[in-house]
Amino acid sequence: QCGNEEVITNKMNNKSMKRLGHGSSESRRPPSRVQSQSTTNQARRSTSINPTQVITVVIFSIISFYCGTLMGWSACSSSQKNHGQEQNGSTDSNQSCNEVCKKVKCNNTTPREYTTSGTSKRFSSKLSHWATGLVSINRKDLFDTYDFGVPMSDGAEKEDVLMLYNERKAMPNERSVSRAAEYDGDIPHTTAEEATENCDSMSVVFIKNPDSRKIGQCVALVGGQYQGYHVQRWQRLIGEGPKGKTDRSAPLRVTSRMTNGAGYDEFLLPKKELVEKHQGIMKTYFTYLTKIREDLDAILKKIAVNNSVVVMTVNKGQSDLLMNFACSARARGFSLDNVLVFPTDIFSKDLAEGLGLATFYSHELMEHVPERDSKRYGDGTFGAIMLAKVICVHLVNDLGYDLLFQDVDISWYKNPFDFFHSAEHSGFDMYFQDDGNRQQRFAPYSANSGFYFVRSNDRSKVLFRSMMYAGDLIFAARSHQQVLIQLLSEHNSLSGLRVKVLSRDDSEFPSGYHYNMRKDYMKQMVRGDKTPYMFHMCWTLNRDDKVAYMKQMGMWYLKDNCVGRKAASLGDINTACCSAEPIIECAYKDKASIIPCKDSPQKDKGSPSFW
Repeated sequence: QCGNEEVITNKMNNKSMKRLGHGSSESRRPPSRVQSQSTTNQARRSTSINPTQVITVVIFSIISFYCGTLMGWSACSSSQKNHGQEQNGSTDSNQSCNEVCKKVKCNNTTPREYTTSGTSKRFSSKLSHWATGLVSINRKDLFDTYDFGVPMSDGAEKEDVLMLYNERKAMPNERSVSRAAEYDGDIPHTTAEEATENCDSMSVVFIKNPDSRKIGQCVALVGGQYQGYHVQRWQRLIGEGPKGKTDRSAPLRVTSRMTNGAGYDEFLLPKKELVEKHQGIMKTYFTYLTKIREDLDAILKKIAVNNSVVVMTVNKGQSDLLMNFACSARARGFSLDNVLVFPTDIFSKDLAEGLGLATFYSHELMEHVPERDSKRYGDGTFGAIMLAKVICVHLVNDLGYDLLFQDVDISWYKNPFDFFHSAEHSGFDMYFQDDGNRQQRFAPYSANSGFYFVRSNDRSKVLFRSMMYAGDLIFAARSHQQVLIQLLSEHNSLSGLRVKVLSRDDSEFPSGYHYNMRKDYMKQMVRGDKTPYMFHMCWTLNRDDKVAYMKQMGMWYLKDNCVGRKAASLGDINTACCSAEPIIECAYKDKASIIPCKDSPQKDKGSPSFW
């Protein structure tokens, strides 16, 4: 057996000590008279020695010794041959047999050699009521073993996770690991599978200093306290909210988790007028809800495919982006039979129906949304459109339909439902495109609210009802992405909502993050080495930039003479307005394009040409 040498040696020493009459109370007890006489008689009998027996014992001892030695060397050589290249490609020729055996026993991990005090426990009696041991695990190994749904940050292969055990019974079965975890000395390193083999439950906390350049962060783990599922944030601040400022001379006090290193709180509380605005919308919503549900369900029953629909919403200002999506999707051979558009005005409704798309329009429900396009990300119009997105998703989800919600600035290359309906991706309630933005207010998911898939179940219904009631927060933040991520975290903890963000490091669902930040990926896409399911042209300042970038990338199929015109003036919109081939135009030489745009102006100062 190849176990812990220290443990085995101690056991052998203890047995030897007992044989020698040391280390036990019985060995120190004076012999009785009967015992002394019996010992004397045995000694007399043992003085008669048979020479033949002695020779036989010696011969067999020598043979056993050499047989054992040969077998040991054979086993050691075999282990070295089969397992000697598991770490750094080779095994040192001077490794002992015990080290090789340990490798085999530990499922091809590093040899189990830990320096421990042997007597002093890692955690004192004042901590041992909730902390008894500690191991480290490679972060990538942990994420590969357990899909937490959050995107894995860079550098995971080179960084470790600390696993804290509340009780001894939760520690790994391997004695050398559990002993090293419990006693002072090296923190043992092991695999995620072994580290969690006896964990009946596992609480996971994601920790990162939001701004290590400006603040020094401490983490307090409070054991023995009433179980909590949120993290309290304390910071040395003077001032409140947007007027807050970090000051190291100030006392620590509770603050918002969205407070950045400078002390600015990015969480904006809704003012009275925004609360009243949301209350008015909710009053209208509940007044017409019964009829809305009946009319909507009748449409969904007709168009749903495999109980799934594509949900979109649009106003007049972004209607050309909707038209382009329909034109490009049909040019690439996709059916749009299960697409349902929630227009916020009659202009957009007529265009969508002219394109052959199903629509659901409620003037009462959408009258709060302006017709104009938002001038920039996060303005008042943008916030109003964001609540419209929540309303349409909530209604469809609550009626029991699975849905793919998407913004209008998207192009399909493959059918997204092939991904979400596959058996491989059936384990989560919701899938989100990775936004790519790692601001504190989007932690821990960084989910993009412009492209996501939702399975209708009790967990997701509770989430979107909560979103409906948080309209005042959406108006204040001027973004439903921030509020949605806050609620995703809460409901993941509260109801066990299973949320998966499709990492920006994967190539299946790229976005404006890749367009602006990943030139290497865009070159692969231009060469045809990458064919994603879709492309989402977010991370843009406004509609004009979206259109310019999509034209450069061969994603634009809408003819210019159809932009901004009413449906009635266009006749057959699909024939009059949709191009069979992409309409490619250069705008900027430093932005990705499928043709060289070297003679075009520069968009970002100092940025090199894409080609």
